[in-house]
Amino acid sequence: MASLTDVAFRTLLAEIGGVGLLITEMVSAEGLLRRNRKTFQMMRGSGGDTPVFIQLFGESADAMARAAGIVADETDFDGIDINMGCPAGKVIRKGAGAALMKNPAAAAKIVAAVRRAVPGLPLSVKMRLGFDRVIAADFLEAIQNEGADAVFVHFRLQCQRYRVAADWSHAQELRRIARVPLVGNGDVLTVEDARRRLEEVDGVMIGRGAVMDPLIFHRLTAGNGNDDLESRVIPRLLELIQLHYTEPLRLGRLKALTRFLVSGRRMSRRYRQAIYSATTFEQGARNLLALADRIIDAGGAAER
Repeated sequence: MASLTDVAFRTLLAEIGGVGLLITEMVSAEGLLRRNRKTFQMMRGSGGDTPVFIQLFGESADAMARAAGIVADETDFDGIDINMGCPAGKVIRKGAGAALMKNPAAAAKIVAAVRRAVPGLPLSVKMRLGFDRVIAADFLEAIQNEGADAVFVHFRLQCQRYRVAADWSHAQELRRIARVPLVGNGDVLTVEDARRRLEEVDGVMIGRGAVMDPLIFHRLTAGNGNDDLESRVIPRLLELIQLHYTEPLRLGRLKALTRFLVSGRRMSRRYRQAIYSATTFEQGARNLLALADRIIDAGGAAER
């Protein structure tokens, strides 16, 4: 969700309503400690009344603890989420993200260190089923013993990336041993997916599904999505991109979101290509608005 769940998109979801918790893009603990300018630019909550957790990643317990202290002392985030599930190669090579699934003892030390550093701040952990084999039960025990208040499980191995379907068959076992709320993630792309998975876990985390349909939380909490919200989503997102980013960065943000916003939509290929080939934000925005109008006129038709 890097470059997708940014301040503009999180603000949009908060304004639409229905979402219980928002989590930032991954923020590097080392970047935070170095006071890196780009890192600090990512640290904008904008959730309104919706709680927002900052998502930290790193391989050092000491660095993670000190970064957590900065979050507690200098920001107004409502909690911290430790990422131990990212499968990206550049994160794995640093020993962070899902690489920590290979070393439950090191992962537990990170959780314990962060818990000691911020005893009063809610703390969640994002994990996978394992790195190249399933160790989710033992990993869950290790991190909840060290003070995690909630655990988010992506039901794939790191080595599977997104090439195979998420394996929710482990949910029942993990829910049985969890002493903290267990939140499931992976292939929750529709309201129907979410409702089915909520029978298996305490909550669902929706990433790609939310970018594909920003109204998914609104629909899930009994909103019908037809009260003129559909026509206002894309224009408002474009306004928020303009509000939060300078001109050189706006077009990149629009193109990053376009891949998911138009995923599976009928009639989208020509407009998608026009958006990707745009050389200015204004040009890309016009093409995205034109596509949004056609989707709405077609009754929100999507092929998923």
